[in-house]
Amino acid sequence: MVTYADSSFLVALYADERNSALARAYVGGNAHPICLTSFSKTETEHALRMFAFRKLIALDEVTQCLLLIEEDQGSGIYHLLIISSEELFAKASQLSKRYGLEFGVRFLDVVHVAAAVLAKATIFLTFDARQGKLAKAVGLVVKP
Repeated sequence: MVTYADSSFLVALYADERNSALARAYVGGNAHPICLTSFSKTETEHALRMFAFRKLIALDEVTQCLLLIEEDQGSGIYHLLIISSEELFAKASQLSKRYGLEFGVRFLDVVHVAAAVLAKATIFLTFDARQGKLAKAVGLVVKP
């Protein structure tokens, strides 16, 4: 079983926000590593920096979140999957052509779903409703 988490889930896991308790409870009860790609990790790190830019969290909190991501990756919570950018964007393009007009999802959301498909994920963790609809449409089980 492969589980993929998008940045909305990962941000909730590290920064205190409305979905944090649910994200942390899911990870606490999950025995399998979560698939992490350089894309999902980079977007999550950027989103945390934007929280600080918008003064939603302090800069030292961002630093702590980024360190915790590294610690969690080292401890086995995540499985790092290397996907070439060409392969990722080709899959995202296919999904955009097929579902873009149906769901109106943003391109970076399509990229997350494409990464999950390429990872052969069965579970997709997100708090983004439109992205969740796309993930379901391609056969993923959306949680939490």
